[in-house]
Amino acid sequence: MTWGIRGGGNPLNPFSSLLAQRYQRLNSLKLKVSLHKLATAQRINRGADDPAGLIASEQLRSTMAAMQAESQALERTDLQASTADGALGQISDMLVEARGLAVANANDAGLSDLEKQANQSQVDSILVSVDRISRSTSFAGTRLLDGSFSLTATNRTVEIDSTSSADLGEKTIDGDTYHLADLKSGGRLDTSESANVERAEQVLDAAASQVSTLRGRIGAFQKHTIASRQNSLAVAYENLKSAESQIRDLDYADEISRTVRYELLHRASLGAVKLINKAARRGWLDLRA
Repeated sequence: MTWGIRGGGNPLNPFSSLLAQRYQRLNSLKLKVSLHKLATAQRINRGADDPAGLIASEQLRSTMAAMQAESQALERTDLQASTADGALGQISDMLVEARGLAVANANDAGLSDLEKQANQSQVDSILVSVDRISRSTSFAGTRLLDGSFSLTATNRTVEIDSTSSADLGEKTIDGDTYHLADLKSGGRLDTSESANVERAEQVLDAAASQVSTLRGRIGAFQKHTIASRQNSLAVAYENLKSAESQIRDLDYADEISRTVRYELLHRASLGAVKLINKAARRGWLDLRA
């Protein structure tokens, strides 16, 4: 049996339509995949695009997600530390003021008893403020300065001591132990009594030193533990992101050239299918036994 074109010419096999349709489907699929890549800006959108590359990029993404979570935790810890440091700074300023008031009350000749009582009232107000800051300083509902909190990051911990007046300024003088709370009116170190001023100053100095030391520990923790780890994570994340981008991100120039090629092939194969179908409809194909 012979297939041909009526009127002479080269033989035209009607099964060529099936071949043209197969190539048209293949070229259409390639064009669709290429357009999908251009739309998503991703070279790998499914496992079939690059199985090995997909596995590698997913592992990198998992690692980066863990690094981001750690970085966010470090930022939260740093904010907690900054909140505690700010409150301690306020306490430190008030202790300096209280020491000035105590020194003023040591001047028997220059101040009347009424003025000394006024200074002592200010000391009482400072002690109340110190206790209020100790009780109320918190971060997201967690109290920071009542002795129950500690900063933790990268397996290191810094205990935050209580800063209440009953705990600050512990000082043993002549066998007796005093605290900042003893400076209140009627207390063992009431500064309106000149005989108590020297010991009150020692307690205030001890309290200020304790607060400064605590701030220094917090600052060192922020600088050498939190900040250094954050910097390390940032560098590592940047490198991993670059590696993941090289694997997964699309080269637009290269893919556009592919898209143009697939578009031309798609149109050519589609044209071939239309031409063969048109020939069949018009009876240009001839069957001769």
